[in-house]
Amino acid sequence: MTHSPNTSMTTHISHLICDCDGVLLDSESIALSVLHRQLTPYLPPSMLQAGPALHAAIAERLGMMTDQLLDEINREFKLGLAAPEHGAINAIVSRACSEEVNPVPGVRQALAAIPLPKAVASNSSLDRIRAGLRRCDMLEQFDGHIHSGHEIGNPKPAPDVYLAAAAGFGVLPQQCIAIDDSVTGVRSAVAAGIRVIGFTGVAHDRKRAGARLLAAGAEWIFDDMQQLAQLLGRQTA
Repeated sequence: MTHSPNTSMTTHISHLICDCDGVLLDSESIALSVLHRQLTPYLPPSMLQAGPALHAAIAERLGMMTDQLLDEINREFKLGLAAPEHGAINAIVSRACSEEVNPVPGVRQALAAIPLPKAVASNSSLDRIRAGLRRCDMLEQFDGHIHSGHEIGNPKPAPDVYLAAAAGFGVLPQQCIAIDDSVTGVRSAVAAGIRVIGFTGVAHDRKRAGARLLAAGAEWIFDDMQQLAQLLGRQTA
């Protein structure tokens, strides 16, 4: 665990809000693989050697809504995706992440050991979140408190989905603590006034990911779900 020097310890923490992909569900490696495979054929002839750069650019944007990620990659690499292709790739990613996903190692045991009320705040669609949590036997942990930036219409890094999660509990944002694995998500939680811990356990480069999460405003980073109950215990004592 790594601690950020800018830690505020003022309001008692009583509720937990989790990002979904990369925190609860080990789906980002699936999304990265599918997106890279689907987008590579669209690289223009002048960029046929840009496969590694494309892979890295997708990885940097995991945590965004897939629509937004595709828009940015389409512009950066001049892929020429039309609306039907854009929609088809989005659907392929969503289906793969719903049907092939596994839980982040140790997360079910970690959640069972944490007595706080729990919510999900994710940029994925509600259908995708619920399908993945159901497949991984975690839906009951969060049912009734699942919030989607995709449905709200103003996704992370805007604070709206985290604010909706706090409002769903009927508590102030300052009474919540968030777990997120992306810069996009950390910025969203910070903008909502919610303390946030960064998770790097399924990141491709944990050291680099941790540094980026701390720079974005995470108070702590950790890479093993076995550490979570103890870490939250310190924050909620």
